[in-house]
Amino acid sequence: MSWTDYSQNVRIRDLQESLDSAHSQMAHERSRMRSELGRLRGSLEQRLDRVSATLDAFIELSDLRVTLTMFDGAAIARHRTLQMIDGAVLGSLDLDDVPGYWLVPAARGLHALLNGDLARARLRFDEAAGIDPERARSFSALASALTSAEHARALGENTAADLLPHLPVPGTRSTRGQRALWLLSADGSLGDDARERLLLSTLRHWSAEGVRTPKVEGWFSSTPSSAGRHPRSDDGFAARSGAARRLAEVRERVTRVTTLSGEDAPTEVLAPDQDSADFLHETLRLLVEEGSPEEAPLLTEANRLRAVIEGSGKEIVLPSWGESVEEVGALLQRDLVSEQAPPHRRTFALVLQRATVLEGAEELAARATEPVPDRTSVSFRGTSVTITSAGADRGQLEQARKRTEVAATPGSDSRTLLWITVATAGVLLIMSLLTMHGFLWLLTLVALGGVGLAYRSASRATEDAAQARTHELRRMDERVEKAVREWRDSRAEAERNQGEAKEDLQEIRRLLNP
Repeated sequence: MSWTDYSQNVRIRDLQESLDSAHSQMAHERSRMRSELGRLRGSLEQRLDRVSATLDAFIELSDLRVTLTMFDGAAIARHRTLQMIDGAVLGSLDLDDVPGYWLVPAARGLHALLNGDLARARLRFDEAAGIDPERARSFSALASALTSAEHARALGENTAADLLPHLPVPGTRSTRGQRALWLLSADGSLGDDARERLLLSTLRHWSAEGVRTPKVEGWFSSTPSSAGRHPRSDDGFAARSGAARRLAEVRERVTRVTTLSGEDAPTEVLAPDQDSADFLHETLRLLVEEGSPEEAPLLTEANRLRAVIEGSGKEIVLPSWGESVEEVGALLQRDLVSEQAPPHRRTFALVLQRATVLEGAEELAARATEPVPDRTSVSFRGTSVTITSAGADRGQLEQARKRTEVAATPGSDSRTLLWITVATAGVLLIMSLLTMHGFLWLLTLVALGGVGLAYRSASRATEDAAQARTHELRRMDERVEKAVREWRDSRAEAERNQGEAKEDLQEIRRLLNP
């Protein structure tokens, strides 16, 4: 093959590789463009779907608004009521009667309540309760509680007994309305009788259903603890100490909760706190905004369509007066452990969870008062030495010392080398005396020097071994003494924790069973 042919073949091969690379890059770009087009197509379709849903919702909402004009009287009643709830002062309240709508007489009752006419307010609320007992009485309880604590105790004392005879079982979810009445009753806003009635009826109902409140995680959640200075963590001292410490914390918390409402609180203190007031205010607004019986489905649909329009076509779950909030057990635990909760509410939650709290305290006390082991052991050089309060086992300690001495004894290498050099020097000396050869005398002198070096090495090895043996024995003695001291301290601490745990449990029982 000539040089010209070879050059042409190289160029052809380079061109072929360039074409292959170009084809590969084009295929990659084609795949990327397909992916981009697919993503754009999907995004565009989603946007079109949202726009279509928004337009449909807007058209339906327009039709609904025309239908809702048939309920102008109910809409005006809601508007005036929401004004009063938000703090507006209305000199007069001129509302047309709406057949079958409880809010009109309830709004008149709220107006009378805001003007200080308690008797007229009671008559109007009773009139509303004749139309819809549940909603009208819930309205009167919430509105009076947000207006004045005195009005709440006067008007809402029997409301909770009718609407909330007992709390749901801990495993179920509470509705917004139930939670609102629960808060008012537990805080004492509806009066002491309403609070005690709900408490006792709930205990009876849960007992009949055979249910139990869940464990109070905020009080009894176990946290890992280190073994600390105990000689061995598997002796259980850390677990006993941790249980005793948590039991003391439970006693402190129970004491603090039980003393919160030990004295009679003034009426102002029994008014809803800020967080509760916000929740009650929102619940009251949702109750008012629900609408009349015939109007309510239309309002619900109108609110849903309005949310779809405002959410760019996305469906949004709107809050309602009858929606579920949280599980009863979770709400109870929050009421108990929250430092910001009102005193009466925390005491209310503690009484309902008394059996669970007492059972958890007894479990902690049982772990804290477990029998203390009478011995432990430490290992040294493969030998286990038993440790008791009286000290270390003498026989095992002596055996460990012997093993330590054996381990620290120097090997025979240095002594063997010494004897070899002595024997070699002796043989060379005899041969030198017999032959009187100069070179043999030189070797003999070298051998004698080696004997000196070997002797020095053997002596140093013996001294080092003696020092190492002394160091190891002293280290072993210090470790054993430390283990004995820690064991005695651990037993003393465990016995002290046992006594304190028994006192803590006795005090917790006294506080929970006055």
